Amino acid sequence: MSDGLGFLTAVYRDGRVHIGGKSYPAGTFAVQLLNQYYKDDTAARIAVFRQSNWNVQEQLCAGYLNETDFIKAGKEILTVLQTLPKLKPFFSLDIAAEKQRIAELFTEGNAAALSDYLRRRAATAQFDGVFSPEYNKALLKTGETMCATVLSTLRFYDAIPEDMRKALEQLKKFASRVDEADRFDERHLLPIATEIFRLNPFPLHTEYIALPKRRNSRILVTARRMAFESYYSFVLTDFFEGLHHGHYPRQCEVCNQYFLMQSARRQKYCTYGTAPELYHGEKISCRRYAIIQGKAERAKDNPLKAAYDRRCSAIRSEKSRGTISAEFAQVAQELAKRRLEQAEEDDAYAKTNYFTDLERTKLYADTDKRMK
Repeated sequence: MSDGLGFLTAVYRDGRVHIGGKSYPAGTFAVQLLNQYYKDDTAARIAVFRQSNWNVQEQLCAGYLNETDFIKAGKEILTVLQTLPKLKPFFSLDIAAEKQRIAELFTEGNAAALSDYLRRRAATAQFDGVFSPEYNKALLKTGETMCATVLSTLRFYDAIPEDMRKALEQLKKFASRVDEADRFDERHLLPIATEIFRLNPFPLHTEYIALPKRRNSRILVTARRMAFESYYSFVLTDFFEGLHHGHYPRQCEVCNQYFLMQSARRQKYCTYGTAPELYHGEKISCRRYAIIQGKAERAKDNPLKAAYDRRCSAIRSEKSRGTISAEFAQVAQELAKRRLEQAEEDDAYAKTNYFTDLERTKLYADTDKRMK
């Protein structure tokens, strides 16, 4: 994190975010904030450790530094860094390296150097452009750089609690209005998002890099590496990058947790949450619980299921007319069902090959191969 930057860095490519050596669908961390904000009072604990941070920011802007407050501010940040790994994306970042950077930045030696810089700067300013006895270009330049680094660091950690609160409120509002859209794609969801988030300029640094198209691939593709100066800029970038690729947060109507949708389905229940009641003494998923309660989404609200139902209806019609055998019809329906299940579990397959694989020519050719 040079000059207060680089600690929170992510690479975006093809609808995915690569951070800390791992890859996630874009929009994942916006959803994680929705689910983690109140968990174990993590956000509240981070907000507590800022008093010395505020003091040092005010002092540096006023041209003065209390060395005791400076050392305490560093300890506050180190305390925050004990809690941050409990939150995504921070758990994937190099917390150990950031702790070391903070420990090396907020030292008695640096406090003394900053105090000397502030004194020299004030003395030089009094001479109104004439070199003073305190003027030393190299020392002033070094002090200016250190002062900027300290301020950007303090502001980054000071802003995290408010960044989290602000982003949480906006993301919850967006999730509550998702059903206003006629379809859940960028075209229909973006107007809602821009109304809620409005114009929010925020600083970030972007560079284009080359990454392998796939793991161990020799083919390189363009990706964007971004270094964020605030947590808020990261969360908003993650949200809008996800939205651009059809990813958006939804709230499960069973467990009330938020989950990331990656298709245009009107899915109301998450697949990984746990229902509040046991079924025959066993835990079940929210989707399974909704089905048992007779609350499953209607087929017309699920384009994947609707396409499957249309194909099965056509198969039954052909069987009744005698154009295909009963055995062929059964295998074709089983194959269509497996493709529906694959599409519901694999959004990439749903977006690329699912509907083609359900077309009559393709499905019947694959059925014929299976029966031979």
